[in-house]
Amino acid sequence: MPLSKKCIVVSDLHLGIPESNKERFMAFLDELGDDVERLILLGDIFDLWRRDPLGVLLDNTDILQQLMSLEPRINVSFVVGNHDYHAFKFPQSHFGTVFDLDPQRHDLALRYGDTTYHFIHGYQLENKRFGNLELYELFADRLCMEGDDVGKAADTIWNLVSGKADIWNKLIVCSWVKEKAARLTLPPEERDLNKLPRYAIDLVGDGGHYQNGFLIYGHTHKPYVNMDARTANSGSWVGDAADYLVISDQGVTLESYS
Repeated sequence: MPLSKKCIVVSDLHLGIPESNKERFMAFLDELGDDVERLILLGDIFDLWRRDPLGVLLDNTDILQQLMSLEPRINVSFVVGNHDYHAFKFPQSHFGTVFDLDPQRHDLALRYGDTTYHFIHGYQLENKRFGNLELYELFADRLCMEGDDVGKAADTIWNLVSGKADIWNKLIVCSWVKEKAARLTLPPEERDLNKLPRYAIDLVGDGGHYQNGFLIYGHTHKPYVNMDARTANSGSWVGDAADYLVISDQGVTLESYS
């Protein structure tokens, strides 16, 4: 069945840091027309790594109310990222109910026409470099609680995992955790993320987790659309960027709000 309306995908707004384009994003939401049926918030909408979670949410009640007011005209879906991973702790809250937060769901699948689109934030692609997705998600959640104190978050992780034999065998020394943690907290432009598009292609290829589907992710702040490889990145709303993806009958297109 062809799409009668558009699906808009945005990610990496990072509300809570000065570089976030909050006002621009709010203007963008105001201009969403009747041709839009779904808005997907693809993670790192909030930056809970550098601020306490409650403080970030309280400072952004205006944008939360704006997002909630879009329903039921526009269906809003929230897929958590590494910087707002702690949002999984709010499934029973009004916030969690409106955005359908499910701690067991780390991705979203929607079928339009003959194509199944899979949506992940993209931190999952760093699993190949970090070595263990469970540790990465544990780190992401703890850093939401510790703010920007990477050392404290790493120490907390070490204490939590040291009693688990299955994870313990994957660790060598505590410094390994701290080294990985410090690397992952660097901004995207300071990390080597060039391999992630290749990893995304692998996921939709033969034997991949999303075989024959179309994978859409964020995380890298580097927007692109590759229709042949069935992958796309939603970019960011940080600094001068205001990127979003549009899914329509014509496929996926990359746009910039101005």
